[in-house]
Amino acid sequence: MKGFLIAIALIQALCLSDPAWAGPELDTLLQELRQRAVSAELVNQQREQEFKSSLETADRRVQEMRKSLQVEKKRQERLLKIFETNQKKVLELEGDLHARQGDLGELFGVVRQFAGDFHAQLLSSLTMVERPEDLAFIHHLSNSRKLPNIAELSRYWLLILEEMVGSGRVTWFNGEVLRPDGRRELDRILRVGSFNAIADGLYLSHIQGRNQFLQLSRQPQGRYLRLARNLEAASPGEMAFFALDPAQGAILAQLVQSPSPLERVRQGRAIGVIILALGLLGLVLFVVRFVVLTLEDRRIKGQLQQAQRPMLDNPLGRVLALYDENRTLDPEALEIRLNEAVMRETPRLKAGLTTIKILAAVTPLLGLLGTVVGMIETFQVITLFGTGDPKLMAGGISQALVTTALGLTVAIPLLFMHNIASTKSQRLLSIMEEQGAGLLADHIQWTRTRTMVERHG
Repeated sequence: MKGFLIAIALIQALCLSDPAWAGPELDTLLQELRQRAVSAELVNQQREQEFKSSLETADRRVQEMRKSLQVEKKRQERLLKIFETNQKKVLELEGDLHARQGDLGELFGVVRQFAGDFHAQLLSSLTMVERPEDLAFIHHLSNSRKLPNIAELSRYWLLILEEMVGSGRVTWFNGEVLRPDGRRELDRILRVGSFNAIADGLYLSHIQGRNQFLQLSRQPQGRYLRLARNLEAASPGEMAFFALDPAQGAILAQLVQSPSPLERVRQGRAIGVIILALGLLGLVLFVVRFVVLTLEDRRIKGQLQQAQRPMLDNPLGRVLALYDENRTLDPEALEIRLNEAVMRETPRLKAGLTTIKILAAVTPLLGLLGTVVGMIETFQVITLFGTGDPKLMAGGISQALVTTALGLTVAIPLLFMHNIASTKSQRLLSIMEEQGAGLLADHIQWTRTRTMVERHG
């Protein structure tokens, strides 16, 4: 429409400026413009009708939406009233629930706490190996978010009683045993309360949470294994002694880690071996000398009973024989001969005693030497690696302590052995000296008597 008006204005301007334009062409153009104006008017009227129709439709939709909004507002008010009413009822019910629960809330906390502690205890208990479902029940009860019912509390109470009773029973059951070489075998296991389990005379370690046992790769000393075998072989009702670990494996773990006597000796290294070798040498010398002195003691006692018939298989007999051969000598010469005979027998009776005494004195010194060597090695390790890892210093400290202990362990018995052998030999020498002194006194008396007889002859 705007373009049409612009075209009319242009035509009028041309007509006014130049009258030559007012011809037939202008009439034709004017007719076309009029037709176009009529067509445009029709289009505009049609568009106006459509716009009015759309506006009426929009008005109707607005009215409908307003009605819907009023309905929803009323519904919202109704629901809000219902929500407030329900909220009041919920608060009233919650108050009623708390009032009715009373001490049940505290009971719930206590049950959960004790169930958790009991579950941790049952994980290491041997009585639950055959009852995994009970262990799962205790775990569920310790993690439950709701109050336990009467049936659950009763079952929990019975499980506690069963654990108490089972901890005092010795029973057999079948279980899987893991051998040190990796083999898995189904074996018959003897359970001693809730503390220890053994199979084939060997101690087992329970793997927590599973029906499996691990055979200890390092078993305790032989006397404990003998007690285990005796318990397995005992008849029902028969009393048998057994080394029980009340700490459920903690004491047993420390026991099996303690070194054996042979391992202790190895910790002493070369010096420890030398000390033991010297101790063994001293023991052999003592046994030999003790046997020899015992035999000489028996022969001398037999000679004392037959003093008139000297026997050359014992020291006293040889002294008596010497006396018989030198009866004609004067007392001074005879005394010298008898002392010489006793002195001749002394080295035979005291042979090896000095060596035993020297060994008793040397072994503590060797132990001290091992201590010094071990401490030197320990200080060298500290110089190189510091004191961060005590295991690096364990070798030197072990040698220092073990050699000292070995030296004292060997020296003290050797001192007693030397004292026993020395006392025995000294007693035999005292007997010989007494008998020699007696023979000399008899000879002096006999000489005086003969002299008096010759004078008064």
